[in-house]
Amino acid sequence: MEVSNRGSEATLPQVDVKLPTPSKNADSLSTISGLSEVPSDIIIKSRIKYGSRWSACKGLIMEYSKNTTIHGLRYLVELHRPFYEKLYWFVVLVISVYFAISLIWATYLKWQDTPVILGFDETLVPVHKIPFPTITICPEIKMERNVFDFTNVSSRILEEIQKYGSFQNYEDLSETDLERFMSTLHICESEVVQRFAKYLPKNLKPNITQTLVDISISKNETGPFCKWNGRFYFCDKIFNFVATDEGICYQFNGLQAKDIYRDVSFVNYYDEDVVDFNNFFEPLPRFNELTGNWSLDDGYVGQGYNSYPQRTAFSSARNGFFAFLQGFQHNFEYACRSFKQGYKVFLTSPESVPVTTSNYILLPHGDEVMVSVLPHYVISTDNLHDFSPEKRQCYFNDERYLRYFRSYSQSNCQVECLTNFTINKCGCAKFWMPKPQDVPVCSVEDINCYDTAQSELSILIQNQTMQATMDPNMKIICDCMPACTSLDYNVEISSARYELNKTLQAFREVYEHEDFMGSRLSVYFKEHQFTAIKRTVLFSIATLIANWGGILGLFMGISSLSLIELVYFFSVRLYDNLRKRRQTKKRLMKLEAEHES
Repeated sequence: MEVSNRGSEATLPQVDVKLPTPSKNADSLSTISGLSEVPSDIIIKSRIKYGSRWSACKGLIMEYSKNTTIHGLRYLVELHRPFYEKLYWFVVLVISVYFAISLIWATYLKWQDTPVILGFDETLVPVHKIPFPTITICPEIKMERNVFDFTNVSSRILEEIQKYGSFQNYEDLSETDLERFMSTLHICESEVVQRFAKYLPKNLKPNITQTLVDISISKNETGPFCKWNGRFYFCDKIFNFVATDEGICYQFNGLQAKDIYRDVSFVNYYDEDVVDFNNFFEPLPRFNELTGNWSLDDGYVGQGYNSYPQRTAFSSARNGFFAFLQGFQHNFEYACRSFKQGYKVFLTSPESVPVTTSNYILLPHGDEVMVSVLPHYVISTDNLHDFSPEKRQCYFNDERYLRYFRSYSQSNCQVECLTNFTINKCGCAKFWMPKPQDVPVCSVEDINCYDTAQSELSILIQNQTMQATMDPNMKIICDCMPACTSLDYNVEISSARYELNKTLQAFREVYEHEDFMGSRLSVYFKEHQFTAIKRTVLFSIATLIANWGGILGLFMGISSLSLIELVYFFSVRLYDNLRKRRQTKKRLMKLEAEHES
């Protein structure tokens, strides 16, 4: 019979078949043979309104599947679809879901493993945007023989040791000579140190760095004249002494100690001479009168063309650095150092201290070496802060604090690491290392200890690095990763013999020294502009979501609205259906009561 109600919501759907009187077992609606001709929308709504909880739940899922934008689901729930069609669409959906999940997982792994990529910057960088490299020149001639004759002193000490089995200074060497000899041992070959160290007096504690400066070749004797940016200078006006593992070296365009170290008291020696590019040219102010500043992260701020550190606007040897260097054969020393003679040249960024165990350019006596420089400048985008240093494989300057240095760089980190390791093992620091004031400088008897410490640290880092390839959780001591913004200098070297004597003869000049050997060094930028390397985000969160959305859209037709639709169906729509079910149930119960009466 036909059941009706005054409220429109309680009116049963008008269909061609006669529905039985609703009862508690409303599932019988789906078993009526006449329903095969009833549209599925009506059957689904009837289940939701009149069916049991389980039937209503299935009806809601069927309603969602029929109306959702996700492809293929509607064919699985349509009541009148043949079984083979449903099977076909089920297989298609399973395959689509499989490929979608596989690609999403692969994208997630790529985001986890390689979220950062190195690529070329979009624009060329002119060379005046970066400082000219800091040039550190370390001569193999470590001392002026007229000031201190290492060969003579070492021979006399060795002769006494071999004769008496100990050293009691029977040769009556002066205390100054002994202090100079002991200081020089710190830059000699290890075999030489082992020969003398245990016999030398323990009561002498020389100022090693200052002693090495006192006996070193003067700046103007090593470099009679230099040329920078097309202007000639006496080299002593633009060189500074700097203490390195190689001993005392000459440095051009380096930062002053107060700009490298957090406290100048950390270093035993720094050259207080202020580099003066105003020696011949009035418009150029001294470095200590320059305004503005420079940092690797911010570049030059408030500085003009004459800046600190120095820069150049052009390439070519004319606008680079040139130095005429000379060495005298009477100063050649073979009892302390190796048999090679000449100069070791290091090119570094101004904020970093030179690590003399790294690559260097060898400039022999009697040669001319041309060094063409191509900057290797790496910059990083700010959004890389969102990733851990392990993910991006670099440190920002504000992330890694160094105790001794103002700015972070890989070489500064390595120096600090070696310093701390040496202090922990030997209780002292090598003469050139930065250190706290309460830590003593290593003496002669400690040379073997700090040499061993350096070797042990290298082996430890190598072993930990190899273990880290198998165990990602392995922590490497010091962990000196590159800086996120870094500046290095790649070089191309060409050299030739430099016949100074023949050059002087050609110009009809006579030089006052007879045993000198001249060398020439030229350093210049290869190009006016260069391509920087840019470290950027390969997969940000936004990129990851976009990739996932593209994969889901390609294989299943899912979009962000599909998720909103899902939430809508199982929240707002579910609440509305439950409300209508309660109302319908109350009215049906009322109709049943009236019918029975």
